[in-house]
Amino acid sequence: MSRLASALLVWSLLASPAMAQVRLPATTPDTNPAHTAFRRAQRLVNDGNGGRGRFIVDSLVEAADPGSAAEAQALFWRATLAPTWGDAQRDYLRIMLEHERSPLAAESMFRLAQGELAGGDRGAAQRYFERIARETPEAPIRGEASLWHGRMLIERGARAVGCPVLREGRRRVTDGQVELVNQYDYLLQGCTADSTSTPRAPTIDPSVTTLWSVQIAALPTRREAEAVVKGLAARGYVGLRIDGETPPFRVRMGRYATREEAQRALAAYRTKEKGDGFVMPVPAR
Repeated sequence: MSRLASALLVWSLLASPAMAQVRLPATTPDTNPAHTAFRRAQRLVNDGNGGRGRFIVDSLVEAADPGSAAEAQALFWRATLAPTWGDAQRDYLRIMLEHERSPLAAESMFRLAQGELAGGDRGAAQRYFERIARETPEAPIRGEASLWHGRMLIERGARAVGCPVLREGRRRVTDGQVELVNQYDYLLQGCTADSTSTPRAPTIDPSVTTLWSVQIAALPTRREAEAVVKGLAARGYVGLRIDGETPPFRVRMGRYATREEAQRALAAYRTKEKGDGFVMPVPAR
C-alpha cells in the first residue's frame, strides 16, 4: 500500500459516521480523493474538531512525494487550517521556496503579505506583493494582491506609485467580481486618470444599497479572526463580524450609511487601539 493510500485510509476511518458527526454539503462529488480529504479536514476544524482535522492534513503532507504537486497542495491546506499564524507562515514559506513553479506559490505569497500587514510590518508585506508581480505576473490572485498593494502604498503617501499598481490590477479583475471591482473603483477615484487608463464607473447592482464598513484585519485562519473579534467585543466594540468562508477571513465593524460615519468610527478605533484599518464599501444585506 502506498503512503498516499495509507493516508487516505486514515482519513476514511476518521470520516466514518462512527467517528464524526459532520456531513459534507450535497455538492458535485470531488473525484480527487485527496481533495475530498482536505474538504473533510476543513469541516472538522471549523466545527471545533481541530485535532482530527489537522491529523488528516498532517498525514497527507507526510504521504506526498517531496517536491510534488501533491505536497504543495497538502502544505497549502495545512497552512490554511493551521491553529496559529506561525504554523501557517512556515508552510506558506515552504510552498514559496520549494514549489516556486506551483500555482499555489502566488497564493502563498499573498497570504504571507496579508499576515505581515496584520502584524504591522508593511515593508515585509510590500516585498511579497512585489514578488507576486515580478515572479507570478499572470497568477489569478494578482488582481486581489494588486488591490492590497496599491491601497497600502496610497495609505503610506506613495500615491504616484500606488495608482499605477491599482490601474494594472484593475485590468485583471472581471466584472463578475463585484466586491473587488467596487473596491478598485472606489480607490481609483482618488487617482488622476492618465491618457491610457480611465477607471470605469463602479459596478453596483442598482437594487443593492451600498453601505460602509471598517475593515480591521484580514487573517489566514478563522480561529485568529474569531480571537480578534472576541478581544474587541470584550473592549466594548459592537457590530463586529467575520466576512468570508475561505481565507483571508476579514474582520469588519459596522454597516454605516455614509462614508463619513465609517471614517469617524475608524478614527476613533485608531485613536483608542493604536491599530490600523480602512474604510470600504460593502453591499447591504
